[in-house]
Amino acid sequence: MDNKRIKIVYMSFSGNVRSFTHRLQEYATQQHHLNNENPLIELLEISEETLPTKSDSKFFVLLPTYMIGGSRFTPTLTEILTTPMHDYLESYDNVKRCVGIIGSGNLTLGKMYVITAKTYAKKYDLPLLAAFESRGTTQDIEHIYKILTDKANKNSLM
Repeated sequence: MDNKRIKIVYMSFSGNVRSFTHRLQEYATQQHHLNNENPLIELLEISEETLPTKSDSKFFVLLPTYMIGGSRFTPTLTEILTTPMHDYLESYDNVKRCVGIIGSGNLTLGKMYVITAKTYAKKYDLPLLAAFESRGTTQDIEHIYKILTDKANKNSLM
């Protein structure tokens, strides 16, 4: 997060998180045009094809919910599909540059709502800063932009 930029590293499989991050980036651009003190958003999408590189700045992670289990037949929750994000965080000590986690999920999943983000936050001892459902609302975008901006300013990350 430098030069008035907040970096978000994210994964998206169904397109919900990708849609949210791009709308968040557009909102940040609008806010920056209104007041150039408002930071822009820089995005980095992680996928199976991503080769981990060293992050040159602090960043936030945004994750969808991808878990299996949690039923009476398979009671153990098992994370699926987000291994590339683990690889990114664990390579080059990138996790030390991660400021916090944001999760996306479906409220109808009950206790599994944003479970992937919660799992990452616990595993890497990072704060779970916010959560939103599905593709998020305009209010979610405004709220999360404020959280990211406040956190970045508080920690002198920009």
